Amino acid sequence: MKSEPKVLQFNDCAFVARNMVRAAARAGISWDYLPPEQVRPMTVAPKNPLLAKARFIPYVARRAVKLRAADVVHVHYGTSVRLIKERGMPRRPYVLTLHGTDIRKQWADPQFHGEIQRAIDEAAHVFFANNDTAENARRARPDAEFLPALVDAAALPSWNPAGRPSILFVSRWDDDKGVERQLGLARKLTAAVGSRAEILGLNWGPGAEAARRSGVTLLERMPQEEFHRIMSQAHMTVGQATNNFATSEFEALCMGAPLAALGARLPRPDDGTTPPVIEGTEDDVVEQVVAALEDPVAVSDRLGGSAWALPRYDAAAFVQRLDALYTGIAAGKA
Repeated sequence: MKSEPKVLQFNDCAFVARNMVRAAARAGISWDYLPPEQVRPMTVAPKNPLLAKARFIPYVARRAVKLRAADVVHVHYGTSVRLIKERGMPRRPYVLTLHGTDIRKQWADPQFHGEIQRAIDEAAHVFFANNDTAENARRARPDAEFLPALVDAAALPSWNPAGRPSILFVSRWDDDKGVERQLGLARKLTAAVGSRAEILGLNWGPGAEAARRSGVTLLERMPQEEFHRIMSQAHMTVGQATNNFATSEFEALCMGAPLAALGARLPRPDDGTTPPVIEGTEDDVVEQVVAALEDPVAVSDRLGGSAWALPRYDAAAFVQRLDALYTGIAAGKA
């Protein structure tokens, strides 16, 4: 009888690792999970240096116990590798997923380059999660593979627009998300929509207050499940104003929600496709979003977002591939 390797998903970004663990469990495969808040302290350090150092003790102990029980570790984010290599940590082969800023910015920064390159070099396998980081990832590791930011589609509500018409900006308001362009779009949408729909966004990111001034009703940060509920009831969703999408956009697409975004998206590194969304200039997007409010269901059907996204971003579609990889690494074959 086949013996499954004991796998630890270590750290997380945008709940991708958690989504993988949940999808694997539904397939009858058990992977352990150590989320960010159990990996390291998430609060501001005390001013007392002894107390500041002492607060790491339970986290270090927890890491050691989890690593000791694992055959293979899947580390999420480049700088997290240092945490499995500290003194006293059991050495385990690891897979590394580069989630964005680590390979997009930090790898090119002399302050972090050596650390991240070593983490990449010493990994049994390397994935990168974003279309726009393919070049950097493959320069750092020629055999790096694309593994997108996976969502747990089985846990998502179906898109069912309800209540007062609403347009939801699904990403936070910061530079990585194209905040200045987002704010320009928000201002034009507010003027064009008037009282026909409410424009919503999260109170998250340095540009949030400017979004409020642009006419966006800000929602306080909330449990992910509540945000998914609000997303599922929105008549239209708006993604980040960059050439790349992240988890929230793919969740909207998997639900079937119609999605709009400024500009154009980079093609996927594997099949060359791009997300089926409303896109273009500010004027293009505003015109199409306003028109879509008349019949968002017809727009969703025309775009076909869920049919495109589910096989490409649902974690369930990748469980067997990952399980085979972990098994090979545990057996010393990778």
